[in-house]
Amino acid sequence: MRIHAVSPLLVGRSRELAALGDALSRARAGIPATVLVGGEAGAGKTRLINEFTGRHTSDAMVLVGACLELGTEGLPFAPFTAVLRQLVRELGHDAVAALVPGGNARGLARLLPEFGEPGKDGAEARARLFEQVLGLLERLADERPVVLVVEDAHWADRSTRDLLTFLVRYQRTAARVLLVVTYRTDELHRTHPLRPLLAELGRIESVGRVELRRLTRKEAVALAVGMLEREPSAADMDLIYARSEGNPLFVEALLTESGAGEPLPESLRDLLLAAVERLPEETQELLRVASAGGQRIEHALLSAVAGLDDAALSRALRPAVAGNVLVVDGEGYAFRHALIREALHHDLLPGEHTRLHTRYAEALEHDLSILPAPRGAIELAHHWHSAHDSTWALVSAWHAAAAARKSTAYDEQLRMLSRMLELWDQVPDAAERIGADRLDVLRVTAVVAHLAGEFERGIAVSSAALDELARDPGLEADPVRAVMLLRQRSHTRYDLGRPGFIDDLRRAAELVPDDQPLLRGRVLESLARMLHGPATRAERAATARAAMEIGHTLGHAGLEAHAIIDLAWGADRLLRHGAAAPGVRRGPADRRAR
Repeated sequence: MRIHAVSPLLVGRSRELAALGDALSRARAGIPATVLVGGEAGAGKTRLINEFTGRHTSDAMVLVGACLELGTEGLPFAPFTAVLRQLVRELGHDAVAALVPGGNARGLARLLPEFGEPGKDGAEARARLFEQVLGLLERLADERPVVLVVEDAHWADRSTRDLLTFLVRYQRTAARVLLVVTYRTDELHRTHPLRPLLAELGRIESVGRVELRRLTRKEAVALAVGMLEREPSAADMDLIYARSEGNPLFVEALLTESGAGEPLPESLRDLLLAAVERLPEETQELLRVASAGGQRIEHALLSAVAGLDDAALSRALRPAVAGNVLVVDGEGYAFRHALIREALHHDLLPGEHTRLHTRYAEALEHDLSILPAPRGAIELAHHWHSAHDSTWALVSAWHAAAAARKSTAYDEQLRMLSRMLELWDQVPDAAERIGADRLDVLRVTAVVAHLAGEFERGIAVSSAALDELARDPGLEADPVRAVMLLRQRSHTRYDLGRPGFIDDLRRAAELVPDDQPLLRGRVLESLARMLHGPATRAERAATARAAMEIGHTLGHAGLEAHAIIDLAWGADRLLRHGAAAPGVRRGPADRRAR
């Protein structure tokens, strides 16, 4: 189904359009350019971007992706996944893969499964993903300038913010690329995570900011004339302007209400829902169903939740698109303004709220492939949580955490794991359902907190797990987990510069069972790496040699190589003269280490 809605007239934004045009001109000349576009809800950010990009689709490649909001959570890398999907749709999978530097596009599989199975995760995988996205933009810009638009950054998850920061900072290498980022200024409360990012980016010379102010009365009149094809009476215009305070969205809604001869709504909620209430009852009901799915919802998912086939769904939604409540967005739909969706969702009765989120969860359980990974798993977890089903909220959060890890979205993985810990006591058979007990979840949470840069939290979770392990007599016979937790806490303390990391590793070395040689080797290698200074030189050398011997015996080249490096760092003679320290074997691992 293809339904096209006519955009309202853009007024009062000539200066902002000119600023975007100047930025594109700089990008064409190979000068780094980023524009941050801010404005309150309803100020017309999307309208401005649509007008700007519409003027340049013939001479520039326009890539648009939006951050998506689910409750209080964003979806990891959502705008970049949308952009990559757009490129695959327009250029084809093979053509996009060929543009990736080195020809290996497996890293992009973390954004789009069509590119295969991603390799091992970790900090290196995340860095490789960022570099491949940057490289892809560079190659695209070789043909013609690229305009990359990231909308609704106030909903950006941490992974998206990190990738966006990387692109802006290294934009000097990506000539002929213009980055445009939009966000709601009224969403940026004092502790909002986007605030420090905007301040940081604002200090970069290549970054400009555009703030969409409210309309003047004269501009509001021009908007009214464009919509009504006549000028309202001065009295009507005074009333409309006073109530809207110049917000373009509210001016539009009030003009529509006034033009229909209906009384002005008494609250913003009534104002936002007025256009919905004029639609057929069948369409209104479907919009209420759609509101539980988020700001943007795929056609296939809405069809499954509503229990309608394609023809019936298209017929029911057509009045909403024609009435400019919904807009067609790729293979799905988006509310014309997020505030309309919020008003609809908040208007649901408690029973309706639970029932609708349950229906979304059940539809996704039946066919998770309706949505691309990891979005499907994360939305499933969101819906079970919003449906207040503790059991399935916990189970789905476990799977969502694994999907987020696969995409190196560690902040989102940490959020899912934290939710599991909050729900744990509400699910008596939680361990049986996920195949892991609470201590396993705590240990994974500690690792992920470290990867996400939440060092204090990682230490707290590791310490809580160790305390819990010590309190449970039945777990004392399982020293392996204690060793793993001590080693993890040591790494986090070391990275944070907190004392106690050496004590943790020494204690871990004492606890390693004899039947766990690889774990012992890893603990000893970590200890050797963290021992510094003349006073511990002998201990460092002995510990590194022990780890090296274990690695050699087990045929574990990685462990052996790291231990050799630890030994080399502590041996002045090795560093100065290239002579092997006592106990160092010459071999492939040694040569690689050197």
